[in-house]
Amino acid sequence: MEVTSSSELLNLLSTFNATDLSVNELRDHYVVLQRHLALLQEATRVVPASVTELDQLGVAAESTAHRIGAVQVEVAARVEQGVEALMRDEANPYRRSKYRSAVERLSQLLHINPGEVHKRLEVAHAVSAAQGGAVEEGPMHVPVGEAFEAGTISVANASRIVAGVEKLRTPISQVSASEQEADELCERMESELVYTAQTGTPKAVDRLLKTWEHRVNALGVLPTQAVKQDYQGAFYAGRKFGLHEWVLRMDDLQHETFMTAYAPELNPRSTDHVGGDAEVDADVNGEPLPLAADENGKPVEAPKDSRSRGQKKLDGALHAIKVGLTSGKLSLNGGYQAQVVVNIDHKSLEAQLVAKDGLFRSDAVHSGPINPTAIRQLACNAELLPVVLGTGSQVVDAGNRARLFSAEQRKILYARDRGCTFPGCTTGVDRCEAHHVHQYSRGGVTTLENAAMVCSHHHHLVHETGWEISMRSGVPYWTPPVEEGSRRPLMRNVYFHPEKSTQLPLAV
Repeated sequence: MEVTSSSELLNLLSTFNATDLSVNELRDHYVVLQRHLALLQEATRVVPASVTELDQLGVAAESTAHRIGAVQVEVAARVEQGVEALMRDEANPYRRSKYRSAVERLSQLLHINPGEVHKRLEVAHAVSAAQGGAVEEGPMHVPVGEAFEAGTISVANASRIVAGVEKLRTPISQVSASEQEADELCERMESELVYTAQTGTPKAVDRLLKTWEHRVNALGVLPTQAVKQDYQGAFYAGRKFGLHEWVLRMDDLQHETFMTAYAPELNPRSTDHVGGDAEVDADVNGEPLPLAADENGKPVEAPKDSRSRGQKKLDGALHAIKVGLTSGKLSLNGGYQAQVVVNIDHKSLEAQLVAKDGLFRSDAVHSGPINPTAIRQLACNAELLPVVLGTGSQVVDAGNRARLFSAEQRKILYARDRGCTFPGCTTGVDRCEAHHVHQYSRGGVTTLENAAMVCSHHHHLVHETGWEISMRSGVPYWTPPVEEGSRRPLMRNVYFHPEKSTQLPLAV
């Protein structure tokens, strides 16, 4: 299908009939659209235009982007339906895929974040429900569905509105006199949000969502189980100025427990506390006892505690957590009590790195890359899992012939693999299993050189399909089955290993 001019494109569109197209013809239309968009890009760069005319072109380009977003949503919905149909088909030999869900499939194939896939599917479900489609039992989002179909709002704004309305649906139902009244209020809120999205910015939509949240909250919403399910929890909000930000939403009892944990840190023994003077120990004459002295025993003024009140609360809460970690009463993780596990190469442990040092290894199991300075500080006053990287050294291995990996072996595997070893899998180590690379039933030994961490899904995959694992210098590599191509390259997961192929062998 060759199109060389706009007139030919218009002629092609005039004869377009969706019901008569094959999938190959539909793919050809996508190619034509891509070529035409490339021509539009070049023309936009060189065609003379005033600022007002460029404004109009910008609006047209944005509307085109909305239409492309609608196509992306349709594709995501069709893929989800196809994957679900395959999984329901018990007779299908290809029922088990290397992708555990439609979200993972789209994320890997389209090279987009799973969150973006969730947004597209969320909008697809909302639009389908509004049109009485396959998920018509779900909430009706008529204003969003109509605006999205008309191409007047983007995927991001449609997802933002649907998620915001659904989050407030339970609280609104609690303070409404009837279900009908709650539905009407939700639709009114959704209509206002859609109008704001059409006439304002995403920031304006977020601001209006906050306004509605405050309105509903002012009506006296109680923390029922349904409300807790939507709002309660600990939520990671990213990094700001090198610090990790968390948002905590707790009920009264949890809040009291949290305040009890940090309260001792806010009970100072000096008079520099923000809340006023605190009681200090005194001698028999009522004079305050000194809190500091010089080398000759002469009392001197103690240094002020420069921490803010917020820092003190955090230190108090973390202290309570550290006490819990060392209490021996937390649930076991791999046969051992919960503990902080870090990896660091010998050079980083001993000296501060500079930019010219290039790649280095310094990370924590749960947080990922971490400043070597923090690990060196931790090494001074904490019990560490002693995994240090050297050159040419190997993991000490007892060569246990038992079928199950010991707790000590699992601990080292946790530090070595840090997560599922399947290429591209992002499942963390705390949700993985130790797998015998050479199966135990076929003579494989229970050693670290014959072990790889895999999530449950990929553990099934390696046992039930042609995927194979082989070890290279202590690193698990995966080989795809023959039916996926004759080349069958060795692959490893680099998600947990930013140092990639330059990773040094582990030593204990």
